[in-house]
Amino acid sequence: MLKKIEKEFKHRLDIIYTTDESSVLFKMIISFLIRDNINNIDNKELSENQLINFDQFTTQLLAHQPIQYVLGEADFYHLKFKVNRDVLIPRPETEELVYLIIREQSNKEVTMLDIGTGSGCIPIALKKNLPLAQISAIDISESALVLANENAILNKVEVIFSKADALNLKPSEWSQFDVIVSNPPYIAQSEMEMMEDNVRSHEPHLALFVDDEEPLIFYDKISDFALTNLKSGGTLYFELNQKLAKQTADLLMAKGFTATIIKDINQNDRILKAQLLG
Repeated sequence: MLKKIEKEFKHRLDIIYTTDESSVLFKMIISFLIRDNINNIDNKELSENQLINFDQFTTQLLAHQPIQYVLGEADFYHLKFKVNRDVLIPRPETEELVYLIIREQSNKEVTMLDIGTGSGCIPIALKKNLPLAQISAIDISESALVLANENAILNKVEVIFSKADALNLKPSEWSQFDVIVSNPPYIAQSEMEMMEDNVRSHEPHLALFVDDEEPLIFYDKISDFALTNLKSGGTLYFELNQKLAKQTADLLMAKGFTATIIKDINQNDRILKAQLLG
């Protein structure tokens, strides 16, 4: 039965996806519907309700909706996260940022702040792997914070979530942190038309795009905050726009930070690690 369904599924989606992509999407949907490992689906049958859901999911994919929004969940750093259109879909590049922080902060009793947390994937993955850390996270979106709290409960970790504007943080209202991390909006508005339709049309622009005139505004404001609220010897971690990596590093060095650019698995400039001199 599933072989026939898969053949029809691939035929319907071939105007958008390659055969390999359709195969992956099919397995993800079936695994979601039967709540079983993706490798254990070959001999499964779908109920009538599951077939109805399958058809609805297929229709959503044909409308270019990302599979993570269709299913309402995404995998990140070996954990499951609820996602919806109020938050960005967690990406593999951000897993590399989390991996770096875990590697460098392991077994330390550190305080951390994630700025622009979205689904909460960064602080939750950090807390899951750094149980000694005390982690706080902020976002300007109340709906994102609701989802982030749900994800913390889902993954059985404690993270303190608060509503705050990354561009208007008042240093006096916050303590100092050993680690400040952010994956801020960094895509210029002019780049929007070059992006995939399923990203451009469905993911939250608030979390993606910045004005062409101020492409580094979040890096500027957050690093200013770090000047007063990063502890001596602390570390600031950013995910980067690869096209603006050098400019971002120059911005931070002009403020007195050291700045190290780290490439991702695809050899793109992706992470900036900064510390204050002296």
